[in-house]
Order: sequence, then structure tokens, then C-alpha cells
Amino acid sequence: MILDNPRERHYLLGHEGFRHMCESDPHQFFERMSTKEHSAKFVTALIEQVEKMAPEDSTVLDPNEVRVVISKIENKPLLLIVMPEAKAYIECVYVGILCHLDMKNPNLEEKPAIDYYTLELGKGEDGSECRMFCEWKGDTHYNLGEMDTTATLEQFGMVIGQRAESVSN
Repeated sequence: MILDNPRERHYLLGHEGFRHMCESDPHQFFERMSTKEHSAKFVTALIEQVEKMAPEDSTVLDPNEVRVVISKIENKPLLLIVMPEAKAYIECVYVGILCHLDMKNPNLEEKPAIDYYTLELGKGEDGSECRMFCEWKGDTHYNLGEMDTTATLEQFGMVIGQRAESVSN
């Protein structure tokens, strides 16, 4: 059953928590998220921050439900994040963060650009449940299209790759 309103803590974690941390220092963010040990501690600390930002929300976000998969698009690192179960429209199912750092020739002195994507629980044009593929540019949210409710993390990553390719051409 889909909840009437998104849970504030879940929304903040997927839409703002990961995004703001990555935007402030992409190198450190990707380093912390790239190993299971470090990402578990980092996600736990981030959830604690989100809880403080939304004290009225009693939602419990279990860091053990957050899974990080490291991938790449061409030579650029891509983090795919499985979120705790989405239970309301606009809550994130997955988060994808593409870092524009060429891993073959990394320049660690520059702050690389990032692309931030979400796959959200949504309502399609026909009123049925779907997944909405979205992108964030700064604080602006773009709805890029519907995906099927069975969209896997791998399919989400492929769509991010297609989007990155189409934008670079």
C-alpha cells in the first residue's frame, strides 16, 4: 500500500543527504562510499544527520538496507545506491551519482562535476504505479520519464549511461 505522503527522512536521505555530501566534496564522498566498511559508517552518520533534520518524523531508516554498488560509465565512476523501501510517491528507490573524473587520468586538484539521478516511486500518466527517472541539477529537479515498476538497479545504471552519452553528444 502506498502512503499518502512521503516520509520526510526517506525523502531527505535520497534527494538531499547524499547529493549535498557529494556536491560539497566529490573526491571524499566517492572515497568513503567505495568500500563496504567505509560506506556503512558514512551512511549511518548521514542517516543520523537526516534524523536531526526531521525530528518530527518517526521513520526509522536502517543503514543496513542501504546498498552501494560501484560501477563506471566509460572512465567515470558511478555509484548506484539502493535505498530503503520506498513507500510513498516521490520517495527514492535508487540513487545514481556519476562523477566526471577521468579515472585513467584523474586530476585530484580539481573538483569534478557530478550528475545526480534518482529513480522514484511514481504515478504514471495513466494513474498506475511506475518509477520516475529524475535528475537533479543543483536544487532543480527534472522528471525525465517513466520506467517500469520492475526496473532493476542494472537497468537504472544503463539508463544513466544512455543519458550521460546523449548529453555529451
